[in-house]
Amino acid sequence: MADHAFDIRERFDDVTELLETVADAVVARLPKGGPVTLTEDSEDGHTAKLQPTAKAVIRKIDGSTELVTLPVLPDIPVHFMGGGGITTTHALKKGDEGLTVQAALGIDGWHQQGGIQSPGDTRQHAPADAFLIPGVRSDPRKLKGVSKNSSQTRTDDKQTVHDVSHTAVTSVREDAAHQVNGMAVQSEKGGARHVVDAMTIQNVAGKILLNC
Repeated sequence: MADHAFDIRERFDDVTELLETVADAVVARLPKGGPVTLTEDSEDGHTAKLQPTAKAVIRKIDGSTELVTLPVLPDIPVHFMGGGGITTTHALKKGDEGLTVQAALGIDGWHQQGGIQSPGDTRQHAPADAFLIPGVRSDPRKLKGVSKNSSQTRTDDKQTVHDVSHTAVTSVREDAAHQVNGMAVQSEKGGARHVVDAMTIQNVAGKILLNC
């Protein structure tokens, strides 16, 4: 027997099946994007060190398979939403989850120099040529209390929230809140509330009707 693992389909004289087997083998060898976690804090927010969290399936010589943990990916560029001179950023901490997307060609030249650059060599779809999209979450780290009718920038525990809806912009930090809506500007701390509308300035007791 040849010193390699046979796919059972290789044992049959069927050209179509043989070609499909070869195609499956080629696709299986191509690295693909997948879930990752940060192995350490990103100090500059520009790159991150990542541990892939989906194991690879390796076929052994006897035809059996083995699950193998993939190696850590160092210096992976981070994607933050931005454009026009404005960028939304956030901290990247050890244990944060995300998704990697592999580039088709090498990105070293572009990453180091910007602009249009040579890929450097002939490698394709290499794990090291990935980009990190942070924020993808597994079920155990599911984000709770997601608003159904507004956009929010918030801490995971919702102790600090900036909420933008069709009716108001509201900022909350623990028991303090500030809201701008179509009728008034309101600030609240504890049970005290300051309200400014088109006609009056009021200091009243009560609560702001928060959307978040």
